[in-house]
Amino acid sequence: MSSSPYNGAGSLLNEHLENHRGLKSIAFDTKSKNGKGKKKAPDMATYATVCKTMQHLSTINGVLDANNKKLRKAIGFDVVRNKGLLYVLIYELLFGKYKSIRGGGQIKRMIVKHETELRHEAEEYISEHGGVPDSSGGNNVKFPRYVRVNTLRSNVSDIVDKLKEDLSSKMAETNTRNHDNDTEEKKSPSIYADAHVPDLLVLPPTASSLLHRDNELVKSGKIVLQDKSSCFSALVLAQGLGGNTKEEKLESFDYIDACAAPGNKTSHLAALVHSSIGDVDQPKKKKKGKANSPKSTIFAFDRAESRFDILQERMGLLVPSAADNGNKVAVVPIHGDFLKADPSDPKFAKVRAIMLDPSCSGSGIVNSPDRWMEEVDDDKDKKRIQSLSNFQVVALKHAMSFPNVDRIVYSTCSVHEEENEGVVSKALSEAEKLEDGNEWELMAPVCLEHWPRRGKEGGIGGLTKSQADCLVRCNGLEGDETNGFFVSFFVRKKVSLSTGPETSRMAIENAGIPVYDGQFLDMCKKSEAPVEVARVAKKVDIKEATKNQKQQVQTQKNEPSSVKATDKTVKKREKKLAWKRKQALQKTQRMKKKEGAAKATTKDVKDK
Repeated sequence: MSSSPYNGAGSLLNEHLENHRGLKSIAFDTKSKNGKGKKKAPDMATYATVCKTMQHLSTINGVLDANNKKLRKAIGFDVVRNKGLLYVLIYELLFGKYKSIRGGGQIKRMIVKHETELRHEAEEYISEHGGVPDSSGGNNVKFPRYVRVNTLRSNVSDIVDKLKEDLSSKMAETNTRNHDNDTEEKKSPSIYADAHVPDLLVLPPTASSLLHRDNELVKSGKIVLQDKSSCFSALVLAQGLGGNTKEEKLESFDYIDACAAPGNKTSHLAALVHSSIGDVDQPKKKKKGKANSPKSTIFAFDRAESRFDILQERMGLLVPSAADNGNKVAVVPIHGDFLKADPSDPKFAKVRAIMLDPSCSGSGIVNSPDRWMEEVDDDKDKKRIQSLSNFQVVALKHAMSFPNVDRIVYSTCSVHEEENEGVVSKALSEAEKLEDGNEWELMAPVCLEHWPRRGKEGGIGGLTKSQADCLVRCNGLEGDETNGFFVSFFVRKKVSLSTGPETSRMAIENAGIPVYDGQFLDMCKKSEAPVEVARVAKKVDIKEATKNQKQQVQTQKNEPSSVKATDKTVKKREKKLAWKRKQALQKTQRMKKKEGAAKATTKDVKDK
């Protein structure tokens, strides 16, 4: 059996490497080499495989060149003619979805023969470089490692102490392995507080090699590995008006998360709601034989069974039961379609806020290999985006139909105007038809009033400047140090402002942690930058930090950096390798047993 599943990808990569042509122009050039007829364009899976392989080229070359090019020589890289296929197969083995190579063939056998050494060197390379640098020739981006403290399970101070302890230990191991005799000061990790999101910590990019799903803090639900921009949805819904309004201090209300799975935003909203309730609403005396109901309930929808199972599991990990959190907040997962939820259902009578983060193209996630797919400008891609946009408009209009809801956050991780300003514009045009004084309008979130990047005026949505200024955009390719994101905040005209944005900084300021102000920028530009020294710094004023961020946005446009560190860990890989070694040993034993039986049978035949 040959390595045919990868032949198309290998040929595509070969042409790119040999002729130095752009991958997109090669892939969608329908002219055949001899000029006769048309060649078939590669399917999306083949194109994606090549894109992902290209992103890992520098890592693959680093692995092959380790220890005086030991593996490059062992595999026979220089004598292999189909180097594109060789790169694709190594990518599939080390970084692909299944970490294995389908099919067979000589090149596969050459690679698999040295599988253990390849995996070991890959682990070493990733650990030393804090991730997988992007070699694709695109916009290389590496972000700080963001860690959200789950205040429903722990507190900022305890988490910072534990992270410093764990990171210091990890750095000491790395320094020992690299024979690095730096001072004791350089062995202390830097941890900062984010300037916009409360309880969000900012760590160096290299911290990703330690912080992964098998980390004890992650497994216990005390921290959530969540990108900064994805924290904006819940933050704006909970604090977009600047805190609690006067009437809300007298009573709490319910929320809906319309597309909740996997649950990071849901749990973030629960933590913010729990914190905002504080001691304002004192629990009423429990009636005999009857338990107190939670002050706020978050109804979390998801219609897909597999995603709903994940949502339930995540909520059990991240959100304590109402009885265990002072009856302040409860999350109620609902296996169902939000579009089919009846706005007049009595159980939604107290719902006044909806968070809508629906399915989108994901084009803003710059560190995802799948973002290459959105650059394919063909009719199929345009139709997909238009289909998503239509669904998003329907979902937003349905959210607006809930009679008691007076605030809605609509967000996506897309950079397309069709899914962002276009959706907002269509929803507003419908809402403006209401003439009862209760119509919807855009509002600039108070909690993000210092965020520099705003929505797009005119264009597909045709929004005015004042409307566009109410919208929040993030762009990781232009210096925002987070993935691309879009947030809009709709409120009824009857809703009024209350306190200012400084209320959102209380948790961080009380913890006494210096505020992040671009301290990891140099590390994000260099793939081999060391972890910065932790210093006791003065707290940075939020306005000053954002002012500097605006300057960084202007000066960093189009500057290449490297891709965010991978979350795959040495421990996980070692466990998988151990399992594979065990399987190989068992197979060898079975083969020997069969050979022994065959020899015994042959001997018996000869004796007869």
